[in-house]
Order: sequence, then C-alpha cells, then structure tokens
Amino acid sequence: MSLSQKIKKIQRMSLQEILFRFGEQIRIKKERLFFKREQQRLMSDEFNIFDARHPELFSLFKQNKIIDLLKNPQMMRAVSEPLSEERRQKFLTNYPAEYKQSLLRANQFLEHKFAFLGVEFQLPDPIPWQSDPVSLNPYPQGFYRDINIFTNKNAGDVKHVWEVNRLQFVIEIAKAYYLSGEEKYGQKVEELITDWDKQNPYKMGIAWSSALEVGVRVLAFIWILNFYKAGPKPDNKTLKILLRLIYLSGVYLHENLSIYFSPYNHLIGEAAGFFAVGYLFPGFKNAKKYEEESWRILQDQVTKQFHTDGGLVEQATFYHHFTLGFFIQALAFKRLNGDSVPESFTKRLEKATEFALFMTKPEGNLPYLGDIDDARSIYFSNPTHWDFTSFQSIGAALFNRADMKRVAGCFKEDAFWILPGNDYKRFNELDEKKADADFVQLSEAGYTIFRNKGLFGMMDHGPLAHGVFHDETPSAAHGHADLLAIELSAFGESFLIDPGFSNYRGDFNWHSYFRSTAAHNTIEIDGQSQAKQGGILQWSHAPKFKLLSRAQEDWVQGVCAEHYGYHRLPGKPTHRRCFLFVDNSFFISIDRVFGEGNDKHSVYYNQHFDSTVLLEKEEEKNILFAKGQHGNLSLHYFSNGTDFFNFEINKGGDGPDKGWISPTYLARTPAFTARIGGEYALPFMLVTLYLPYKNEQEWQVSSQWPEIKISREGREYTVNIEKDSQQIVRVKINYNGNSKSITI
Repeated sequence: MSLSQKIKKIQRMSLQEILFRFGEQIRIKKERLFFKREQQRLMSDEFNIFDARHPELFSLFKQNKIIDLLKNPQMMRAVSEPLSEERRQKFLTNYPAEYKQSLLRANQFLEHKFAFLGVEFQLPDPIPWQSDPVSLNPYPQGFYRDINIFTNKNAGDVKHVWEVNRLQFVIEIAKAYYLSGEEKYGQKVEELITDWDKQNPYKMGIAWSSALEVGVRVLAFIWILNFYKAGPKPDNKTLKILLRLIYLSGVYLHENLSIYFSPYNHLIGEAAGFFAVGYLFPGFKNAKKYEEESWRILQDQVTKQFHTDGGLVEQATFYHHFTLGFFIQALAFKRLNGDSVPESFTKRLEKATEFALFMTKPEGNLPYLGDIDDARSIYFSNPTHWDFTSFQSIGAALFNRADMKRVAGCFKEDAFWILPGNDYKRFNELDEKKADADFVQLSEAGYTIFRNKGLFGMMDHGPLAHGVFHDETPSAAHGHADLLAIELSAFGESFLIDPGFSNYRGDFNWHSYFRSTAAHNTIEIDGQSQAKQGGILQWSHAPKFKLLSRAQEDWVQGVCAEHYGYHRLPGKPTHRRCFLFVDNSFFISIDRVFGEGNDKHSVYYNQHFDSTVLLEKEEEKNILFAKGQHGNLSLHYFSNGTDFFNFEINKGGDGPDKGWISPTYLARTPAFTARIGGEYALPFMLVTLYLPYKNEQEWQVSSQWPEIKISREGREYTVNIEKDSQQIVRVKINYNGNSKSITI
C-alpha cells in the first residue's frame, strides 16, 4: 500500500476508530511485555476461573467433580436438548445413513486422515499442531501478535493449519462417542484435547494468531464438551481442560474483537463465540459482562451484516451462510434456555434465510458468488460443499416456513442437534409449499432472479461489496468485480455459472483472476476489471452502478442496469445490460457499451460453463451449443453494424483464464469458457439469445438486423431493436400479436 493510499485510508476513519486503533497499539505493547506473567497466572491450577459469588464451583473444580460441576445450574446452561439415551435412539432410528457416515468419518480422524480446502493428507501421531499439515514445515512460535499471517512466506497456506486447529473434526469424534458408546472415540477426544492444550499455550503460536479462529474453535470446544460429557465414561481431566480452554478463549475474545479490523464475518464469528462463553457458562468469572457485551454486538450487527432483503453485505454466498450460522446458534441458545429475543433480530435472520431460499437453483446449490472456502459455523458432520439445505430446515422450524421445508426436503442433521424436539415436531407438521415468488427482486443485495418450469436466471446488478471505495482508497472485501453478470440453469442443471474462487495464499494469478471481471459472465472492456485489484483481497475504484428499471409483464420479465466501472478509461465507457425472461421459455441479454465519442475499445463477453457442460461452435455462424446431461442450450449472438466476432473457446488450458472453475477452495476443475467480441467503435450493442431445448430442432432463429425472429412449436417471437433521434434504444418483443417495449 502506497503512502498516499495509507493517508486516504486514515482520512476515511472516524475519530472514534482512530482513537480505538491508537489505544489498541498501546495495549498490544503492554500485552507483549507482560503476556508471560499473564499466561502463568491464567493457566495456574490455583487461578479461579469462576464467579467469586459461587465459591462452590471452584471447589468442585479443584476436587475433580466436574460432572457435578456441569450439572450445577449456576455453572452451565443448556447447549442443546439433553443428550439422553432417548435422544440417541431417536437419532439412530431417524438418521441411519448419517450415523453410518458419522462412524466412517470418526474412524478416518482416528487415523489422522483429513481432506479440506483442496488438499488431502494424513498427519503423524502426535499431530504437529503448529506445522503446515501438507508440508509439515513449522510455523514461527512465540507471542501470537508477532506471527505474520498476511504473507506468502509462511510454512504454507495459513488456512490449512488453521482448519486443523479449529478442532471441528473433534466434534465428530465426540459425537461418535455419544452415539456408539465405543471407548476408542472417547479416548481419542481425551488424547487430542490434552495434546492440543499442551502444544498450544495461551496466546502463543499460529493457533492463537486470529481472533476468528478462536471464535470458531471455542464453539467447537463447547459442542465437543456437550457430546463428550454425554458419553459413557467422560474423563474429569479432559473436562477440566475443556472448561479452562473455553474460559481462556472468552478472555482472549474480549480483548481481540475485530471491531474495525474486519467488521464482517470475522467480527460475527468472534462475537458469537464470545457470547457462547458468557451466556452458556454463567458460572465463569465475568460471564455476565461477556454475555451483555457480546449480545449488544450481535443485536447491533444483525442489521449491518444483512441487507433488508436478506443478502449479506459481503456479497459472497458461502460467507452468507458462515455468518448466518453464527447468528442462528446464538438465537438457538437463547430459545432453548427460555430467553426472549427481539423480533427485529429474528426477522432479519428469517430474511437472511429467505435470501438463500430465493438464490437456491433448481439443482439445489447456490451461485458461487464472491470468495469461497470450506468454513462452516454450524458443524456436526461432513460439510458437503454448496449443500446449505440444512439452513432451510432450521429456518422452516424457527420461522414456520413451509416453503423452506420444501427446499430442505427433511429435518437435516444440523437442525436435529441445534433445535429441540418440539421444533422437529413443528417441522414435520408443516405442509410443503412452493415459494410464492418466481420473479424475485432483491434491490439492496443487488440481484434479480427469474425461475419457472425448471429454468433459472439471475442477474447481479451491484454492489461489489460493503466497505469498498470508489476512489484509490484500498480496502479488503470478499465480493468480486462481477456487476451485470448472469447465471442460467435449465432442466435441473447449471449452464452459465460464476466460476467460483481459487485461493487466498499461494499463486496470486489464480487468486486475482477468479475475482476479476474476466472470470464472470459479463462484459470486459480493454482487458480491465470493473474495479482495481491490489494485494490479497484488496479492491479500489469500486464501480458505481444504477438499477434502471424492472419489467414484470404477463409473458416478459426483465431487469435493466448499468455500471460506471470503466469511466476511468478513455471515453468513459458505460456498460448497460438488460436481461429478459420471455414466456417462461428463454432468455435474452442486451448489452450496450457507450461513452463520450466514438473511440474504439476492446469489448468481450466472457462466458463460463459448468464442468459437466460440453461446448461446440457452429461453423461460420455466431452460435454456440452447450450440451448438458439433461438438456441443451443454444447461444446466438447478434450485433449492430457487424457480424464479426472473435470466438475463443478454452477448457483446462495453461493458466486460470484458459477454462477453469473453482467451486471450492483450490478445487480447480476444467470447464469450458467462451470469449466473444473484438475491437469496436462505440456505441456497441450485443444481443444474446439463450434458448434451452431437449430436441435440437425445437428452436429456429433468423435475423436481419435490427430484427430477430425466434420460433418454436408454433409460437413465434420477434425482437426489434429501435433507436430514435435522441439515441434512446428500445427493445420491442412481439408474441402472438402482443407487444412489449423495454427501454435500454
């Protein structure tokens, strides 16, 4: 970051933020000087981690009567419905496949076999907690503040070592202990927790270098404790270690909340973990203070993290569920223990869950929008990528939503553990209901969705993400430069997709490409992105944008928007796109690029297809055929004043821009991409037809610009592009004597 950028960034800070950051630096210096003394004090057997008003709690702790301690109502609230024998039998009866999978997964973890974030590996025994799990190269030791996590010069991708140290996999082992009663699982929990505690002293090493990691891990500690203590023979020493680690995590989070550093999913994950410590363990020292402080943050942030239409302000569908899961757990803990929650809090979570309902495609997954990793805030089993239907089952029960039940299909395992039996009953009593809206307008989040008869279309019309700036001021964000990008599914499978995201650390070319405009189904001008990329996650010059109009007629639905991300180029070109869903049968996009004067620009439409799709070009015609597993899609391209397009088609070539998608972290999969365009004088217009079909003879298309004729099974459509003396362009669509006109 240059000096001028740093100055810009400081100028944008409030006085409150500047004072906070200044005070934090003073606190860190003091902390560094005295942390050894603090560590010895907090980790001493004589240090009382309990509320002084309840001396009996420390007495039970010192006497190793931990089960009695945990049964004391002054010590601990309910984490879930009691894990009784009846509860266990209910799970075994209703979730036989999940039970089988639970034991399979737990057995893999007994052998230290892992697969996540694009890598598979087997760790030695004991686990080298502070080493990269792939290379086994060690990370720097010492005070957590002295470890640089923002560099590619570490032992490996820091997300890999963090994932192991989240200890969420130990939840699965503890769950297997409770469900099966087999001692090998209990012994493994004891071994792992004891060793982790020994090898990761408080505030030392890579495991303590991120507050979010501590927030995620303390929730894991709590669920491990919940399952493990319900097993046949829990060990008092292990229970004591878990309690102390939970308490220390609360102390750490109290000091290290990302109020300004990363006030999005990081802050929410930290606040949720902090809340769980204070609320679920009222017997801890400072528990009431922790509970009140963290709940204030969660209440304040719920309307800041999600737009009024439910979309996450970070503009990333994976992180949408990561963030939502933290809020849902806090809500579930409150409900389970009989405490009220403000309606505004619950309503915003319902809207966030509804957002995911609307965004779910007919094939069951969501668009791969924004940055992606394997992060799960609600974790009880194998985190299947892009299957977020467990949130819909939770939402159906929490919010009495029959449409969410329809998408969920059943009461998923995550819902079973988080929600009590009366919610399970409520879910089963709901009648399944299709979502009312086939044309969904999410104005704040910036998406318009069309769906009918197995067809799905979506256009993204902004913003890039919350917290980015329109000038050279840099900021980090999980959103991508994807304004006016579209997605399209037909016959229950994806055709045009957002290709996802590759990596944070490692090869910067892969990181930057998947965040760029070129990696999205939208127009790229002069080889530039709509926003400027700096370092890892960094954006400046975020595009301004405008939603121009929406059309919702009997047989035509559409949205029209434009953005100004290319105004920094000569001639200040504007990209305007209109995306139409016609007669619930096919889609049209009309792209206009215009600016000041008639300058020539390189204008390309980049299109990205799912890995299961085959792509062919018809000789000497501007037509592509995308062949799926259940149907096909033909794409026809027309332009004003030229029939000339360069077509570049790639799959699995040398480099990230040569035909790759990455649905999860580092999961690089070959897939067809098409790059259509050339050098054109502005104004330039491109009309694209997207015609789904199962029989190659279903659609007939002919064109004599500015008229395009489309016919199918006796139905005829005519598209006319009209321009008046004021250079206003209208698209007129005729069908069976009916006419619709849309200004673009």
